[in-house]
Amino acid sequence: MGNLSRSPVLDGVFPDGPDTVLLHPAVTARRWRRRQIVAAVRPGTVLKGLSGATVVGFALVVGNGFAGKFIFTAVVLIVVLAGWRATCVAREGRGPHGDTPGTRLRRGEGWRSRDFADLGADTARQVRELLAGVDELHRTPARVWIDPALPGEAHRVVWQALCCLDRSRDARALAEELATDPYAGEDLVAAARQAVTTIDHGLGEVARHLHGCLLLTRAWEAKLRRTDLTHRTGNVLAALPGHDHLRRLTQAAEVLPQNVFAHVTAARDLTQAGEFPWERPSTEWPRLTLVPPHRATAPRGAGGPAGEGLS
Repeated sequence: MGNLSRSPVLDGVFPDGPDTVLLHPAVTARRWRRRQIVAAVRPGTVLKGLSGATVVGFALVVGNGFAGKFIFTAVVLIVVLAGWRATCVAREGRGPHGDTPGTRLRRGEGWRSRDFADLGADTARQVRELLAGVDELHRTPARVWIDPALPGEAHRVVWQALCCLDRSRDARALAEELATDPYAGEDLVAAARQAVTTIDHGLGEVARHLHGCLLLTRAWEAKLRRTDLTHRTGNVLAALPGHDHLRRLTQAAEVLPQNVFAHVTAARDLTQAGEFPWERPSTEWPRLTLVPPHRATAPRGAGGPAGEGLS
């Protein structure tokens, strides 16, 4: 599973597939990191280390020459590579095989979203929203602007709400049993249903208030984003050339054709090359006559529509 340093909501791969987990508030990042390292050190790795130590001891006792040094170096290299591999596995949060979680949950250490799938589609959806809300509240860029203890308090409240939801399983089962039992009175059925309704209402209130926190942090995120965009836009636009600079460039470009014209006409006069076309009257300017293709004159000797020659 993932890293606890940013959020207590982690994604993991379990025997029944991928799922999201809300860890117990008492599980600290340091404790979870230690669990990951321990999970990465598998029995096979320990056996390899013991075997390597045995071979090293044997090489030191028996071989004092090149063979002993070679075996010692090879075993040390194997041990170092095994330790490096275990460290990488712990950082990734997965076991050596991609289909197994790197750290297995102990009982009471976390709630999975699938733990409440049997309580109905609406309840399961609400649980997923609660887990996603806690995760977002821990990862939001607005966290540095709010009370540092607020994400942890939201984590604790959601955890306790899920504990209450889990404790309502017996009441839900009893309500279903009483609803179908002809000997159960209406008062018992109503009491059981009221208890379940109270739990669901409380869970809904927790979800509503958590959603209110998310709306506020999202609004502040939008403000922060707007401020950042405004600052960046101001810096970019300030680096652009101003109107006065562009006007000077335009004026400098305006005299270029005048300069060329003066030199070209002076060279024409010096070489007596004659007038330029634009210096002649407009009636003497060369014209381009376009003849439509369908009115083009037929070649001499070509036949008519029936292929006959001209007489």
